[in-house]
Amino acid sequence: MEHQRMLDLKGGVNFRELGGYSTVNGKHVKWQKILRSGNMAELTDDDLRFLTDYGLRIDIDFRSPAEMEYYADRYPEEAAYVNLAVYPFSKPLFKNLGIVNYMKMKIDDQDYVDQSYIQMLVDKHARMAYQRMFELLLANDKPGQSLVFHCSAGKDRTGVAAFLILSALQVKPEEILKDYLLTNLFFEGASATEINHLVTNDARNALADKLNSNLAVSSENFKVLERTCKTVAASMDEYFEKYLGLPPEKLEKLRAIYLE
Repeated sequence: MEHQRMLDLKGGVNFRELGGYSTVNGKHVKWQKILRSGNMAELTDDDLRFLTDYGLRIDIDFRSPAEMEYYADRYPEEAAYVNLAVYPFSKPLFKNLGIVNYMKMKIDDQDYVDQSYIQMLVDKHARMAYQRMFELLLANDKPGQSLVFHCSAGKDRTGVAAFLILSALQVKPEEILKDYLLTNLFFEGASATEINHLVTNDARNALADKLNSNLAVSSENFKVLERTCKTVAASMDEYFEKYLGLPPEKLEKLRAIYLE
């Protein structure tokens, strides 16, 4: 079977595979194990049949309950649905970073996208969502079964999650960036109607709506992710242990499940 990076789903939004990416030590991410996506409310019955056959068994939704009210997920009956809301952040960025790291990161020079990305990596509420995501990834260890994680546009909360997963799997940095930028190919020429399906115009979802109303992603925004991890920790592995509860033995188990 020929593997597809972008899954050909009629109602899929930015629905794609993380399989096939190469690691720094010559391994590859297994196909049909990890999927990323945007809004899953528009999936058709045919799409759901495809995903059932694809082995989809866990659907992780990073959106807030208020967002889910507008666009409830459709997913295979065989799959378990888990909501892990990344927003709202529990503390201001200054408090989450502390004065030294705040100054190191030159926060006053960052735009709101950068600041949101930094918050996703350091805020306790966001980190709890990503920590639970990794627990589900570690439980997704049966052959022929896959997991999807998503938000509304599949680019910010989902983009940070993909950065974390691929970094934990030691995928080459240039491949991680390439995956992040694929969002631009999906949304190229997106219509106003398509954008409107990703925003709720509800004050409860203000940050998500603000980020989703601009569908382009930028390598400049992406660079802040690695820089944040290496500012608050000595290495990526130390970041995983200190901020996401992933000690070396859990990282090794994760790599055993998802790499070949």
